[in-house]
Amino acid sequence: MRGVFRFGQIRLLLVIFVGSLAFLLPPQPEARQLYSSDSVYADLGATFKNLFLGNRYYEIPFVEDRTQVANFSRGRVMLDLGASERLALEIHYQHWAFINPPETAFGLTGFITVTDAGSLYRYTSLSWDIEDTEDFLWVHEFDRLAATFSIWDLDFVFGRQAITWGTGRFWQPTDLFSPFGPLQVDREFKAGNDAARLVFALGDFTQAEFVWAFGRDADPDRSAGVGKFKTLFKDYDISILGGWVQTDIVGGGDFAGDLGNSGIGIHGEILFNHVKDSSDYLDFLVGLDYRFPGKGPYLLGEYYYYGAGAANVEDMNQELINNRLLSRGTLLLGRHNLGLGASYEIFPILMGMFNVLVNLTDPSATLNPVLEYSIADNAVATAGCTIPLGEAPTFVLAPGGLGLSDLRLNSEYGTYPLTFFIEVRFYLQ
Repeated sequence: MRGVFRFGQIRLLLVIFVGSLAFLLPPQPEARQLYSSDSVYADLGATFKNLFLGNRYYEIPFVEDRTQVANFSRGRVMLDLGASERLALEIHYQHWAFINPPETAFGLTGFITVTDAGSLYRYTSLSWDIEDTEDFLWVHEFDRLAATFSIWDLDFVFGRQAITWGTGRFWQPTDLFSPFGPLQVDREFKAGNDAARLVFALGDFTQAEFVWAFGRDADPDRSAGVGKFKTLFKDYDISILGGWVQTDIVGGGDFAGDLGNSGIGIHGEILFNHVKDSSDYLDFLVGLDYRFPGKGPYLLGEYYYYGAGAANVEDMNQELINNRLLSRGTLLLGRHNLGLGASYEIFPILMGMFNVLVNLTDPSATLNPVLEYSIADNAVATAGCTIPLGEAPTFVLAPGGLGLSDLRLNSEYGTYPLTFFIEVRFYLQ
């Protein structure tokens, strides 16, 4: 029965309580530095996050309780080691646990765990279940485990690492390595990918980079090899990339800079995808942002043309069962998309944020207001909600035979539940 506390859950709650008390102790400036001597060092960091999540669903045949609550806890220890000027090691070890996890994948959108399921490229699993029941899941894993070798102007990074490309804020079509979804609430740590990465410094503002990311068991059809050249041209950061991603051949680039002296920032991305045994398509994104002088608000707008997306509501069901959603990490159904965002410092310790995502094809949208409060130098509390606007889906078969093919979408964002969340984050500084 959902909601009944088991021994494992009680044990987890005790860990949460004791850990929270430890993190609430006054931060020490040198707490992260375990050892330092010339180029040899050992730095320790840690985070603990606890999220209370509530979902209110529309009518779903296999969901008995339309209102559901869950608790999601994450603890991460980060160790940075340097043996010399040429050798460094990064290790991130974490525990995460769900009490009463949401019964549908749509209820997890925005709160996807950084784990094997959240990473596109992992040669092997470095995660282990401590407990896995109907209403409780507790996992521990290594999310980063990478060594960096540096010589002259070359860095070679091998192992599980975070790779971040692209200039977009809501969407990043040229970020080919486990990008964040547009609804993702916590973007502090990106999922690590198993990869070999070469970075050549060709000048103060110019570099060449090559990444080979390993899919499960190094299967070429689940791996990626991409090169990227980045430079500064007339105050604009410009990148060009090309290679193959699983079974696709890709090519494109991105840019970011300011429009003269207006204070308006502009960024964009473009990616051509040559798809094996299917239709080629183009991704295109352009965005503007502006921060008003002083303590004025920050405004952001992006348009994203997703060439593989559905051009009408009738085609969205095919997109939902399309393997591209899983193989490329693109949690998006519509072809024409708009993102609007604003943030404002209400008080020095209180920040307000408001994002709107719109599928211009449905049309449907989500509203995402968030408040962030600084409790202390090493603690932050966040509260917000995701409000879907759009027609809910319908189901065509009895509960015993339900699957993705039995779901009939009437809009994209109307498929998501109404979500409320409160999160508290602690940091070891």
